[in-house]
Amino acid sequence: MSPSKRKKLPSIAVIGRPNVGKSTLFNRIIGKQRAIVHNREGITRDRFINEAKWDDHVFMLVDTGGIIENPVDDITRKMQEQVQQALDEARVIIFVLDGQQELTRMDRLVCESLVRTGKPVVLAVNKLDNHNLAMNRYEYYELGMGDPIAVSASHNLGIEELMECVVSHLPPPATVEEEDVSDDTDEIEEEEEKKQPIKVAIIGRPNVGKSSFINAILNEDRAIVSETPGTTRDAIDVDFKWRDNEYLLIDTAGMRRKAGIKDAVEHYSVTRSLRAVRRADVCLIMVEATEGLTEQDKRVIGYTLEQGSAFILVWTKWDLVEDKAKRFKDLADELDLRMGKIQYAPQVTISNITRKRLFTVFDYVDRIALESKKRIPTAEVNRFIEKIKAKHNPPSQKGRHAKILYAAQTSVKPTEFVLFVNQTRLFHFSYMRFIENQLRAAYGFEGVPIRLELREEKRKS
Repeated sequence: MSPSKRKKLPSIAVIGRPNVGKSTLFNRIIGKQRAIVHNREGITRDRFINEAKWDDHVFMLVDTGGIIENPVDDITRKMQEQVQQALDEARVIIFVLDGQQELTRMDRLVCESLVRTGKPVVLAVNKLDNHNLAMNRYEYYELGMGDPIAVSASHNLGIEELMECVVSHLPPPATVEEEDVSDDTDEIEEEEEKKQPIKVAIIGRPNVGKSSFINAILNEDRAIVSETPGTTRDAIDVDFKWRDNEYLLIDTAGMRRKAGIKDAVEHYSVTRSLRAVRRADVCLIMVEATEGLTEQDKRVIGYTLEQGSAFILVWTKWDLVEDKAKRFKDLADELDLRMGKIQYAPQVTISNITRKRLFTVFDYVDRIALESKKRIPTAEVNRFIEKIKAKHNPPSQKGRHAKILYAAQTSVKPTEFVLFVNQTRLFHFSYMRFIENQLRAAYGFEGVPIRLELREEKRKS
């Protein structure tokens, strides 16, 4: 479903105090392990939104951070703002409580605030993992919010009863479909379904401005931003439209070297970031312009190269640079010296504060996304190889000549070419680099890593 249609779907918010099992329930309803689950409080910070379906009802399910009474720092205050925004946008609210604990003062305060919204609220009494524990749900009638439903998100108990109650507050499925197609012709609708959004992963080490970029683009506080490294913990999908093109922006946690990660939650966060790289059409690798290329930046770039993902190098915090022309030349020289093999990647400088060149990034994204899908017909690849051989014959070793018999492009995303040769050991890496450079000169592949694989042609017996 296109982002424009997803925006019209009803929203269901999963609400409750910390550590009552909201993310576990969220994962259970959508049928995927998307939100990070851990027994530590405060793991979920940003709103986590995913399309879900139940009994022909399609809706957007929103996981939220735990509601607390007195936020003690900037991050927890912003978490509460995210919860409030989820409540404002929700059509139905799932209020999750811990059935193995007595009702707390915070539960009652949350209950009072939900009543004031005037929206349908469904009580999900979680962690009732067996029949005896399920009896605890009767204690929650005192909240005066209707029938409490006993569930165990981790054991998949009571979920069907819960969701039947939730979707009963939604309009009939046909009504949602009619709203979606109100002013569109069938031809436009079919065209929208064919045109999938470009998936853009925003990656980099901690605190380089990834979430700030999302907020500046949307002109709203969609992601929590703080000077504290590691604020973003999960990969958050955000729909975005620019100049009639639709994008799925994936805000990710800061990526550090795995060997330096001791915290289990951070390990999950980095794993989700790496997964975002794999599913993206284009990666925006963000590097802080004032610091230049660090070892961790090189690791992030290296991982992107390993996955064969197309990417753009984005120098952030450009507003802090004084002599911009000199700094850009210095950065280009440093990149050429330390990672000369990625000269094919475009570079753009941005400022999330002044909003300089933020939307220019998407001109690059559109171009690189097309480059990542480029496929050269086999006949043309072989004509290209013949020209290469005429220009510069493969090397020889001890009288044996390296021969390229034929070649083909075997895949896109990652972009891979297979060269069938007489003996792989005869081909030096410098000649492979020559072939890659010639491919780029002839066909572009801007921002796209190219893999060249050598395969020996089997001799006929």
